[in-house]
Amino acid sequence: MFETSKKNKFESGIIIGIFILVITLIVYYICHALRLGTMSIVIALIFSIGTAWASYYYSDKIVLSLNKARPATKEEDQKLVNILDALMVTSRTS
Repeated sequence: MFETSKKNKFESGIIIGIFILVITLIVYYICHALRLGTMSIVIALIFSIGTAWASYYYSDKIVLSLNKARPATKEEDQKLVNILDALMVTSRTS
Protein backbone atom coordinates (compact mmCIF):
# COMPACT_ATOMS: atom_id res chain seq x y z
CA MET A 1 0.00 0.00 0.00
CA PHE A 2 2.78 2.44 0.87
CA GLU A 3 4.56 1.68 -2.39
CA THR A 4 1.47 2.75 -4.33
CA SER A 5 1.19 5.95 -2.31
CA LYS A 6 4.85 6.75 -2.87
CA LYS A 7 4.51 6.05 -6.60
CA ASN A 8 1.42 8.28 -6.85
CA LYS A 9 3.22 11.15 -5.10
CA PHE A 10 6.21 10.77 -7.43
CA GLU A 11 3.99 10.73 -10.52
CA SER A 12 2.06 13.77 -9.25
CA GLY A 13 5.35 15.58 -8.78
CA ILE A 14 6.35 14.80 -12.36
CA ILE A 15 3.00 16.02 -13.69
CA ILE A 16 3.23 19.25 -11.68
CA GLY A 17 6.81 19.75 -12.88
CA ILE A 18 5.76 19.32 -16.51
CA PHE A 19 2.85 21.72 -15.93
CA ILE A 20 5.19 24.34 -14.48
CA LEU A 21 7.62 23.92 -17.37
CA VAL A 22 4.94 24.23 -20.06
CA ILE A 23 3.23 27.24 -18.45
CA THR A 24 6.62 28.90 -17.88
CA LEU A 25 7.52 28.51 -21.55
CA ILE A 26 4.16 29.79 -22.77
CA VAL A 27 4.21 32.85 -20.51
CA TYR A 28 7.89 33.47 -21.28
CA TYR A 29 7.25 33.58 -25.03
CA ILE A 30 4.25 35.85 -24.53
CA CYS A 31 6.32 38.21 -22.35
CA HIS A 32 9.20 38.02 -24.81
CA ALA A 33 6.85 38.93 -27.67
CA LEU A 34 5.70 41.94 -25.65
CA ARG A 35 9.37 42.92 -25.26
CA LEU A 36 9.46 42.81 -21.46
CA GLY A 37 13.16 41.93 -21.52
CA THR A 38 14.91 39.81 -18.92
CA MET A 39 11.95 40.06 -16.54
CA SER A 40 10.07 37.68 -18.85
CA ILE A 41 11.47 34.56 -17.21
CA VAL A 42 10.81 35.87 -13.70
CA ILE A 43 7.22 36.75 -14.57
CA ALA A 44 6.77 33.36 -16.24
CA LEU A 45 8.13 31.43 -13.25
CA ILE A 46 6.03 33.36 -10.73
CA PHE A 47 2.90 32.88 -12.83
CA SER A 48 3.49 29.15 -13.43
CA ILE A 49 4.33 28.36 -9.80
CA GLY A 50 1.31 30.36 -8.62
CA THR A 51 -1.07 28.58 -10.96
CA ALA A 52 0.40 25.17 -10.10
CA TRP A 53 0.00 25.86 -6.37
CA ALA A 54 -3.57 27.10 -6.81
CA SER A 55 -4.59 24.17 -9.00
CA TYR A 56 -3.03 21.66 -6.59
CA TYR A 57 -4.74 23.02 -3.48
CA TYR A 58 -8.03 24.34 -4.90
CA SER A 59 -8.82 22.02 -7.83
CA ASP A 60 -11.43 20.08 -5.83
CA LYS A 61 -13.29 23.24 -4.83
CA ILE A 62 -13.12 24.60 -8.39
CA VAL A 63 -14.56 21.43 -9.93
CA LEU A 64 -17.29 21.12 -7.31
CA SER A 65 -18.37 24.74 -7.74
CA LEU A 66 -18.37 24.48 -11.54
CA ASN A 67 -20.70 21.48 -11.30
CA LYS A 68 -22.89 23.14 -8.65
CA ALA A 69 -22.30 20.22 -6.29
CA ARG A 70 -24.02 20.04 -2.94
CA PRO A 71 -24.01 17.58 -0.05
CA ALA A 72 -26.34 14.62 -0.57
CA THR A 73 -29.21 14.37 1.89
CA LYS A 74 -31.12 11.21 2.71
CA GLU A 75 -34.47 12.81 1.91
CA GLU A 76 -33.55 14.23 -1.51
CA ASP A 77 -31.13 11.56 -2.75
CA GLN A 78 -32.57 8.28 -1.47
CA LYS A 79 -31.41 6.27 -4.50
CA LEU A 80 -27.81 7.45 -4.04
CA VAL A 81 -27.94 6.68 -0.32
CA ASN A 82 -29.23 3.16 -1.05
CA ILE A 83 -26.43 2.52 -3.57
CA LEU A 84 -23.77 3.73 -1.16
CA ASP A 85 -25.21 1.66 1.69
CA ALA A 86 -25.15 -1.44 -0.52
CA LEU A 87 -21.53 -0.73 -1.49
CA MET A 88 -20.51 -0.39 2.16
CA VAL A 89 -22.20 -3.68 3.09
CA THR A 90 -20.59 -5.59 0.22
CA SER A 91 -17.15 -4.10 0.89
CA ARG A 92 -17.27 -5.34 4.50
CA THR A 93 -18.18 -8.88 3.48
CA SER A 94 -15.52 -9.18 0.78
